[in-house]
Order: sequence, then structure tokens, then C-alpha cells
Amino acid sequence: MSSLFSHIFISVTILLIFSNRLGIDPKKIIILCPVSILPDIDIFFFHRALLHNIFVPLIPFLFFVFMKNRRDVYGIMCFYLMSHVILDIFDGGVYLLYPFYYKLFYMQVELMFRHDVIIPIIDYGISNKIMNNGVAEPMISSENIGIAILLTISVLINKIYGINKKCRS
Repeated sequence: MSSLFSHIFISVTILLIFSNRLGIDPKKIIILCPVSILPDIDIFFFHRALLHNIFVPLIPFLFFVFMKNRRDVYGIMCFYLMSHVILDIFDGGVYLLYPFYYKLFYMQVELMFRHDVIIPIIDYGISNKIMNNGVAEPMISSENIGIAILLTISVLINKIYGINKKCRS
């Protein structure tokens, strides 16, 4: 599920929903959204290792902690990079501790329906190979469109509620 579309849209939508509460300019959220797919550049090297680990989001996080200015930019970048790693853990796994540990961390959480019975599937662990069965994934799928619609509705409800709340004040 974590296609390029999902990496961008899910993280942007979450930040837009909370932008007022966090005091983040929505324009910065949109301008910085390409950072959310930056880890996929490692497909040309050691896929899901070089840029899909906890150390990459740590760089903007340290700037966020220690710099006085532009903290919002570093916070947004850290969120985008971390959300990418989290989404990919649930989509086949990532080399979370690379370059210190060369195995994938993965998690699969699903509800399967078979013969009118709901079967929960929870599988997690450490593996030597990426755990998804497919050869490739679509950049935009039907599932992505459904997610986009639901998250857009969430943003609109949040924005409308915020406008109505300001009008009542």
C-alpha cells in the first residue's frame, strides 16, 4: 500500500489536519512534501536500507532540537522521513538499523475474511528479505484513491470546524 502516492498524501494530510494546533504554515507542508518520498532514492543502491532507517530522520530531528530558527521546517522534514519508514515497515519491511544491522524489520496486520469468518493476521519480526509477495506496486491504486478521499474529508472537516470555532469566538 505504501506507494509514492501514499507516502506523500498520508503524511501531508496528517500535517494539514494538525497544522493549526502545531502552528505550522500549510504552505511549508506542501512545499516540503517531496521529502516524504526521498528515502525511495535508495532503490538505486541497497533498497530499503541506505535511506530507510531510523538514522535518516534523526538528522532533521537533531536540527529541530538544537536550532532556534526554522524549527518548523526541520520538524516537517523529520515527520515526512519517519512516516515513510513506518509505512514501509508495514509494506514488506525496512533495514531499520542499517548500517549496524543487516536484517529487515517488518510487520503485517490484516483482517482476512474466509467463509463468513474474520481471521486476524498479525505477523512481525526480522527477516533476511523483503516480505511482500508482489513484483511491483502501482503508484496510484484504487486503495490509494479511497485513502485520499477519506483523508481529504478529514482535512475539510477539521478546517470547517476550525473556521466555525473562530466565528463563534
